[in-house]
Amino acid sequence: MPYYYWLGGPIGVAIIYGVAVAISRIGAGNATTGIIFFQLLTAYLIDHFGLFNQDTVPLTVGKVIGILLMVGGAFLLLRR
Repeated sequence: MPYYYWLGGPIGVAIIYGVAVAISRIGAGNATTGIIFFQLLTAYLIDHFGLFNQDTVPLTVGKVIGILLMVGGAFLLLRR
């Protein structure tokens, strides 16, 4: 079994703790926006670099535009 399979438990605990802290500090809407943003960013990085023995997915113009729109939207929603 690959070593990173054992990371599921500790990472799950860290995510639950992070969500609970984020919601209490910045509100449910902002926390949800941040969570979705970082989930999509993490998925893109895993695909791009082929982490965890995944096939690599090349960077395209559409993906760059999508990332920029995602960053802009998260900035607008998370700014104070």
